[in-house]
Amino acid sequence: MRQIVHIEIASADNEAQKKFYGDLLGWQAIDIPMGPDMTYTMFQLNETMGAALSAVGDGVEPGDVILYFHSDDLDADIARVSELGGQVILPRQDVPGFGALGMFLDPTGNRVAFWQSADPEQ
Repeated sequence: MRQIVHIEIASADNEAQKKFYGDLLGWQAIDIPMGPDMTYTMFQLNETMGAALSAVGDGVEPGDVILYFHSDDLDADIARVSELGGQVILPRQDVPGFGALGMFLDPTGNRVAFWQSADPEQ
């Protein structure tokens, strides 16, 4: 079974979400600048990062949760999506220094993704 390596939770209020998940689950919020107009909030527990907030808007609605599955070969995995009845909605997108992702809809419309880490040990 492919490991789930990342989860994005829709957020209309990052400060409220950071407090909620920090208090509820003990997660520490870390804001990562991703360019002049974007900060990506990830959560860490001990040394492990695995969840993040995704801003509501641009196709992200309250209640959306996106699972990211591990990939050793992102290009091959994304190529199989259409063959198996899914729809690629974001082809390979490199995240410099971290890895690459590809997002798709499964046959019933769930938005899910693959993540290939830049560090093969992760």
